[in-house]
Amino acid sequence: MSSMSIMLIGGPDSGKTNYLARLWKALQSGVCRLKSVDSPDIKYVEGALNHLLSGTFAPRSELNLEEHRKDFSATVSNAAGTNSIGISVPDVTGELWKDAVASSELPAGWMEQLKQSRGALLFVRVHSKLNVSPLDWVTARDLLKMDWAAQPDEETGIPTQVALCELLRFLQLGLKCVTGGELPRVAIAVTAWDRLDAETKSAGPKSFLEAEYPLFAGKLEDVVGIEVKAFGVSVVGGDLADDEAFRAKFFEQDLDQAGYVVEDTESGATEIQDMTLPLAWLARE
Repeated sequence: MSSMSIMLIGGPDSGKTNYLARLWKALQSGVCRLKSVDSPDIKYVEGALNHLLSGTFAPRSELNLEEHRKDFSATVSNAAGTNSIGISVPDVTGELWKDAVASSELPAGWMEQLKQSRGALLFVRVHSKLNVSPLDWVTARDLLKMDWAAQPDEETGIPTQVALCELLRFLQLGLKCVTGGELPRVAIAVTAWDRLDAETKSAGPKSFLEAEYPLFAGKLEDVVGIEVKAFGVSVVGGDLADDEAFRAKFFEQDLDQAGYVVEDTESGATEIQDMTLPLAWLARE
């Protein structure tokens, strides 16, 4: 059996917890590219999965990481059962990654954990309220006119695409090559894909990144030391929080029938009902 550690990376509200919960359900189904063989401690993931089963998204992770560490580990195999892979997913909160981007420094313990990893899932969520757009001339002009003394708590924050570039830099520095010298892989997971309009969906995840985050997309074109592929991800296929019609429909089906992953193929953006696809790509299965 081979083993690998992967990192789930992304800022607050980027979709990591809900994807991990939905991934665990998919691994249990036995009909996806990867399937679960064994998992010693999955209380955290089971708790998040219970939220999805009850028709709500899981809440954001605890802020105090050291007191509420929720690592996930499992043994999975390919669909044929011919290759077993030990998967370890260290729990790093979105707040920690946010702080790392702001300081351009990752705590030594977590950098060492990153150096033990062979791949990563890098998350960005569609239309998240915490996404920060880069300044344009109009926005910059308006900001310069603001009375900062009257609004001391106002923060523009680091643009999301700048944060993604910095997170990618951490991965280039830290991820190790796999056996045989193959480059480590990074899957970009664009979560809440269902919130996009039909035209944007049909263009695929790579085109979405180019349109929404051109600086980051340009970085991906020139990245060295790692292999990168973008995926669109919808954990349940719709919006449980704000779409009552979808929420009612959601309870009429099994969770295994909900959600999908989108990848760019030769025939265009292809929707696949297999939540293990990004992980299988990382594991080269």
